[in-house]
Amino acid sequence: MIALLGTSWSCKKVLDIEPRQSIEATTALTTKDGISAALVSVYSRMKNVRVYGRDNIALPEALSDNGFATNKSGRLVPEANNVLTAHYTAAFWQIAYAAINQANLILEAIPAASDPTITQADRTSWEGQLYFLRALYHFDLVKAYAYMPGAEVAANNKGGIPILLKGTSTSDDALILKPSRDSIASVYAQIVKDLEAANSRLIGTANIPNLASKPATQALLSRVHLYAKNYRESKRWSDSAIATVGSRLTVGTAFVSNWRAATHGETLFQVLFATNAENPGVNESLQTSFTTLNAPGGTVTTGFGDLVPSISLLNALGITLTGGNTTAVFGGGNASIASRTADVRNLLFEVGTTGRGLSKVECTKFIGKNGFPNLDNAPVIRVAELYLNRAEALATPNSPVFDETAALADLNKIATNRGLPAFVGLSGSALYEEILNQRRIEFAFEGHRFFDLKRLGRDLVKSPHYNTVPFFDARILAPLPQREIDGNKNLVQNPGY
Repeated sequence: MIALLGTSWSCKKVLDIEPRQSIEATTALTTKDGISAALVSVYSRMKNVRVYGRDNIALPEALSDNGFATNKSGRLVPEANNVLTAHYTAAFWQIAYAAINQANLILEAIPAASDPTITQADRTSWEGQLYFLRALYHFDLVKAYAYMPGAEVAANNKGGIPILLKGTSTSDDALILKPSRDSIASVYAQIVKDLEAANSRLIGTANIPNLASKPATQALLSRVHLYAKNYRESKRWSDSAIATVGSRLTVGTAFVSNWRAATHGETLFQVLFATNAENPGVNESLQTSFTTLNAPGGTVTTGFGDLVPSISLLNALGITLTGGNTTAVFGGGNASIASRTADVRNLLFEVGTTGRGLSKVECTKFIGKNGFPNLDNAPVIRVAELYLNRAEALATPNSPVFDETAALADLNKIATNRGLPAFVGLSGSALYEEILNQRRIEFAFEGHRFFDLKRLGRDLVKSPHYNTVPFFDARILAPLPQREIDGNKNLVQNPGY
């Protein structure tokens, strides 16, 4: 069986509805209010700490070369050390597939819903959002549990993940569902199909980043195609989205000030944390995971600062510690910053407090910006990614849209907007590697780095803090939940677990 129903499902309930519990389950998928509330529930599952409440942002930093675990609370230490089983958890799998199942049930119910207040525009909008969400959940799953197209280790490759396109409404049905892992290519093809269906249904360009939108869908298509090495399609969707929302790319210190607001102006899609009742709390929120500070420039200890920038990330950001970026200085005393480059992005990294132990340079992108400590929206897609996706598609050797002049222009669009001088005369591997370097800096501590290294088939070079994890190592892939393996003879575990 696959864990679709979750703890809140039973054969007596058609669909878990949050937060509108007053709607009767028997009418939940026949009325306008019922379908709207069910759709909210699909979004809401992203707020769990095992999804975008923490893990989808923090784990890719810990697992990669970006993060150093301070051991101030013990959290994220195994992940930063790449311990074999320290990866995405069974809860992530279960939550994501429960959300996919909800999306499927709603999609199946929409055509038959007879409420006379439901308009065709309602149906089209609901379908567009659900196709987007189903694609995103499948994409997040396949990134964690499988290799990326064109970057596989043949001996370890057991395929992608199960694609689920039909809803299951009772526990009995869930128990007899025993899907196998679809091929990696099939999973990516289905994700693209869903996103194209979303794009055809979603209309307008209104900047409502809490909901699926046409620009967000096109941006996600750009990312998915880049991961799949479909460079022509990645560029095409970047072109389309940039034509609509490219002007949202911030300039200079506006990039930093936007991070001090609840929603960054570049955000195309985010997971919204609207009330303190949704607060992940002091143990596992993004704020407490990344910083001890209560506010930018603050002195009060609020969080733990469990994961901080590694020496190699400090170097990339242009931050130099007093005494130099050496292991002795990094680990031997309280941190002090001697100098910064003109890159405004490094202003989002500050020295934390000594309230939990030795101070470190910490990330302050998430710092309780929604009115309460530990309450922050989680950006999933920002405008800057469109330019970097397109630059990489244009600069990749043998790309069908190879154009180094255009790639350099996109690279410089990001660099100059962030306070750096334009790069001049870059070509070949130097251009390509600088695009990847700017991608690392741009999205540091936003949950991209591990997957960027993984899709490129690169080793996790974690010195001087940890040992290198070769790309052929089993730890590149997360383990499928053991309860799924035990209950489904058709589901094959990843090697090494």
